[in-house]
Amino acid sequence: AGRIVHFRDKLGGFYSVEQIAEVYGIHDTVYQRIRNHLTCSGSNVHKLNINTASLDILKAHPYIKYQLGNAVIQYRMQHGNFDSIDQLKEIHLVTEGVFQKIAPYLTTH
Repeated sequence: AGRIVHFRDKLGGFYSVEQIAEVYGIHDTVYQRIRNHLTCSGSNVHKLNINTASLDILKAHPYIKYQLGNAVIQYRMQHGNFDSIDQLKEIHLVTEGVFQKIAPYLTTH
């Protein structure tokens, strides 16, 4: 339970029950047993502003880390502020899978 809370806090909240399976130490067998008892509304997810967040803030997020955070900062320096989260797809490190994971945690305002 402590690892789940710690991971939730580092993420800024859960937007999907499936994220519990990513918690370090939660084996798939345990996740399969508990998943039907879990709910998640995703309404309390803390969002990072990609136009103002520092590299330290971005790299602290489990889905972003240093390399992607640095790419976001570099893109912002070269092109100015992001008008929409979809502009992240212009960064070569942001695959569709990465975008789907990080988008719920980001905002442009």
